[in-house]
Amino acid sequence: MMIALLNVSLFFLLIYCYRRVRHGYHILQLENYYNDRYAHWMRLNLKKVLDIKSIILFIFPIVLVYMGEEKIALIAEIIVLIVLSLLFRRSKEKKAFVVTARIKRMYITNLIMFFIIGLLLNTLDLKVMIIALNVVAILSYVLVYLTNLINRPIENAIRAKFARRAKKALKGIPNLKVIGITGSYGKTSTKYAVNTILSQKYNTLMTPESYNTTMGVVRTINEKLSPMHQLFICEMGAKYIGDIKEITDIVEPTYGILTAIGPQHLDTFKTLENVSKAKLELVDSLPDDGVAFVNWEDENIRKVKFTKKIVKYGLNSKADYYATNIEITERGSVFDVVLKGKDKISIKTKLLGKLNILNIVAAIAVGDYLGLSEEEIKTGVKFLRPVKHRLEMKQNPNGSITIDDAYNSNVRGASMALEVLKNFKGRNRILITPGIVELGDKGAEYNKEFGKEAAQSADFIILVGAKQAVPIYEGIKAKKYPQSKVYIAENLDEALKKMNEIMDGNSVILFENDLPDNYL
Repeated sequence: MMIALLNVSLFFLLIYCYRRVRHGYHILQLENYYNDRYAHWMRLNLKKVLDIKSIILFIFPIVLVYMGEEKIALIAEIIVLIVLSLLFRRSKEKKAFVVTARIKRMYITNLIMFFIIGLLLNTLDLKVMIIALNVVAILSYVLVYLTNLINRPIENAIRAKFARRAKKALKGIPNLKVIGITGSYGKTSTKYAVNTILSQKYNTLMTPESYNTTMGVVRTINEKLSPMHQLFICEMGAKYIGDIKEITDIVEPTYGILTAIGPQHLDTFKTLENVSKAKLELVDSLPDDGVAFVNWEDENIRKVKFTKKIVKYGLNSKADYYATNIEITERGSVFDVVLKGKDKISIKTKLLGKLNILNIVAAIAVGDYLGLSEEEIKTGVKFLRPVKHRLEMKQNPNGSITIDDAYNSNVRGASMALEVLKNFKGRNRILITPGIVELGDKGAEYNKEFGKEAAQSADFIILVGAKQAVPIYEGIKAKKYPQSKVYIAENLDEALKKMNEIMDGNSVILFENDLPDNYL
């Protein structure tokens, strides 16, 4: 009887742990499977990781078994596990959890761990078993960390295998040229602009959406690269020094585009100097005949002493390719692009803001360098569309306008988005934002500055998340902004409800950043 009750307890422990572990895997996935970032999330969410109510309930069977009521203790254990499993509720996921092959391997490891735990528990003293059962239940989020650690050698071997296959595929197309793109902001939008323009002359392949990790790049190559491709346009992201080098060692780019060096991912990079080292790994990887196209508007890029050939692009004549005669309206932008040693090209685009102008100039510079005609460049520009969630403007049925910049989470990009909002003069300008994340110790400082800029750009500000809102609100108050025009919402649903109360047909609403589940 006691053995049966114990094994029933193990069964319900498995169910209870699955529900919590599944949430933990979702967070781990959002943190790109970095254990240190997952550990940081656990530290910030201790109340969720070590739920006090659950711990109190788990103490009850332990007390019973020490009172000699072993059978009742096991029955109580089963009841506690059933109740807590039923009560556990996950919040609505903003970015869906994907059961990848890696996640499946982690689940298999978990099952093996539980099988071993079950065997051990059946050989131990009942008091020890009850305590062990409850320790496993209480620390179920920690199991995610341990499983990821245990599986690391396997995952590294799998990564190496796919990387070798990708490298072989690239070597199999000897005339293929690779264009790497990195920077603290503007990577994805620049990639789409480069791909759209260059595809007027070449057969191109680009990493889709925001695929910019090593495995995202490798997957693109292994699944989509064909002998017909002439150019591979590869976005490269980084959260640690060495991340970009890992990608360049595989793809060996001939050309590189450096969009910015700024205070992004400071929670992992710690300093701007480290950000610079990481981003410059792309430039350092270029061959002797390679070329780096660099944003000369960026003060941090201008400080770099480049050892490779560079082509400067920007918004003034100090660059080799630059935009001039710029007119920005709520309908888009009109400007001329001066080409090095050639006539200027007149450009008209529906894309919003100076950041998109910079992205287009970068793409034109690369296109001109790779031999595109003026007509091919102009045709490519005509096909440019806003990248999803990046200053994407939508006209609503009631006449209001939504600017979706929800993907953005960097200091410079947020500032430029506020500049776009500010240009909508004569309209009711509404800002909805949780602020900027991944700034480490500088988070409060930069978000306070963001609040000051927001106060000068918006007529009504909705801040999402009480904790996130504190430094932004301080910046807003510093500008003597009317408090009646600021609303702090607990979550996005509440923010949208408030938006619907205050908006009308004359409103323009900027969604600046939308935090994923690991920040909620």
